[in-house]
Amino acid sequence: MGKCWNHPNCALVFAIFLARTGASPVIVHGALGCSVSLSPLTPVSQGIDEVVWRRLSPMTKIARYLEGSIKYFDTIYNNRITLHSGNFSLEIHDLRKEDTDEYEVTLTAGNSGKEHRERIKLMVYEPVSGAHITVQNTTGICNFTLTCNVTSGDPTFTWWRNGEALVNDSTQHIWVLGNTLEVHHTAEVKDSVYKCEASNPGSKATAEVKLRDICKLDTSDYISSNNNAFTLIISLCVVTVICALGSFGVKKFFSRRRITTEGSRPEDPGHLTIYAEVQGTNRSATNRQPPEGNETVHRQEERKEDSLTLYDTVKAPGPLK
Repeated sequence: MGKCWNHPNCALVFAIFLARTGASPVIVHGALGCSVSLSPLTPVSQGIDEVVWRRLSPMTKIARYLEGSIKYFDTIYNNRITLHSGNFSLEIHDLRKEDTDEYEVTLTAGNSGKEHRERIKLMVYEPVSGAHITVQNTTGICNFTLTCNVTSGDPTFTWWRNGEALVNDSTQHIWVLGNTLEVHHTAEVKDSVYKCEASNPGSKATAEVKLRDICKLDTSDYISSNNNAFTLIISLCVVTVICALGSFGVKKFFSRRRITTEGSRPEDPGHLTIYAEVQGTNRSATNRQPPEGNETVHRQEERKEDSLTLYDTVKAPGPLK
């Protein structure tokens, strides 16, 4: 099994063992910057005197165990390898892309001199990291598209919903297209969780999003949202009507005030009533004889009747132009 020493993105390195048919090698996967152990599949028994590890392309001797002593050869690994005498595994530290190759181990029994060889193929991958999900094309009935991306690595993508792997399913309106997931909403629950797993044989990274964060599926929520919008519209209408009535009332008030003010003004100068006292024609005293007896009283009454007051309305001339 592989080990991660000082790389923060290293994941546990694992090996996939193929059926050993003839020359088929064992495949081991490792992540950049991590460590991996290449171990013989054949159980190590007593009596092994010599173990040699080689790289096949080009054929290069890497390390040798001989009667209890270990020797490392001057190779491109530059002190990045360790040969363990307990199980004769070869550990490679701080993996690099160029470490990808086939390796061969030869075990020799001292008593019989018989050799046993095995080949192991090492595949080194860049660690997957920074997985994140983006949401697109969300509609009111919750049709959406999820896209999973990573900041490093060359992974394959797997989509999960509530722990169940998702595949193309037209009956459930689900389409999986690599790092993209398209979902046409059916009657799902809010608590559904969609998870993206980005992985390669050496590492993996995951990201998830809750359905409640993507769209509202509860009908009551949808109705409540519509009711809120309807309430807002009604409120705006009421405010508009109140403002209109207020404006009309203000205009009415000032109109009445103007009429009252005008009514308190003097009469229209266009029509003027003149009060005049007109005296009757005085008869000349020289032409009249002095009164006799009660005639004086009658004369006084005549004077009263001669005095006449006339009331007439004279229209003033129009304004000057």
